Amino acid sequence: MEVVDVGAQVAGQVSEFGTGLDGKAIDYGSVVERGSILAKIDDSVYQADLSVAKAQMEQAKADELSAAANLEQVKAKYVQTQAEWVRAQGLSDAKLISVSDFESYRASNDMAKADVSAAEAAVARAKASTVQAEAAIEKAQRNLEFCTIRSPVRGVIIDRRVNIGQTVVSSLNAPSLFLIAKDLSRMQIWVGVNEADVGRVAAGGPVSFACDAFPGREFKGTVGKVRLNATMTQNVVMYTVEVNTDNSNNVLLPYLTANVRFIVKEETNALIVANAALR
Repeated sequence: MEVVDVGAQVAGQVSEFGTGLDGKAIDYGSVVERGSILAKIDDSVYQADLSVAKAQMEQAKADELSAAANLEQVKAKYVQTQAEWVRAQGLSDAKLISVSDFESYRASNDMAKADVSAAEAAVARAKASTVQAEAAIEKAQRNLEFCTIRSPVRGVIIDRRVNIGQTVVSSLNAPSLFLIAKDLSRMQIWVGVNEADVGRVAAGGPVSFACDAFPGREFKGTVGKVRLNATMTQNVVMYTVEVNTDNSNNVLLPYLTANVRFIVKEETNALIVANAALR
């Protein structure tokens, strides 16, 4: 049984649950499709954040237009001062203007050129602010979308860990809200086998097991694999063996305790002799 833990990426109060395929509110045992709404978190704060981000975007666009207009203005002034500076150079060569006037024209031209550079920098800053505002809108939009918790897979709700009105606090580890089993028709048993017996367990080998919930009934399965991350329990090394079994009739339930028997060897057409004959 493969399970998916569904969490929340934003903080807030759970306002409502979605509905399963049966049309009822999400609860234990509800069947959901991929993309189904599981729950909604109050989005008023995130809606306000999005509105603020959009307003900042409009302000950034206005600042960009203003900076562009100012750039055109200072460029025009630079063209004028440059022409005056060229004319002043000709008049200076002919000794028709004073030295102070000549220096004044040159200073005005230099200042106009510097103003153009400053205006170009202002346009670049305004464009950067626009990009930053776009990123803020995208972030606010994503946070708003995260207020709707959707199922990433098709499956069955086996655990609901939140109630309506409960506040979800998001942190580095997303809080778990729902546990979804992807496919209950295929179940898996995790069996602890000690090191003295694990050598006789082979992948694909047959397995029989019984559950206390169904007395007198025997189920079949096969060995999937032997996990290599052994643990030590009371000075005994234990390996986890995965046993796969078919549950297409949905009889077996998650987390049942199973008594497992590994079949390491079978004989067919064996001769049966009464025990008394061997005494």
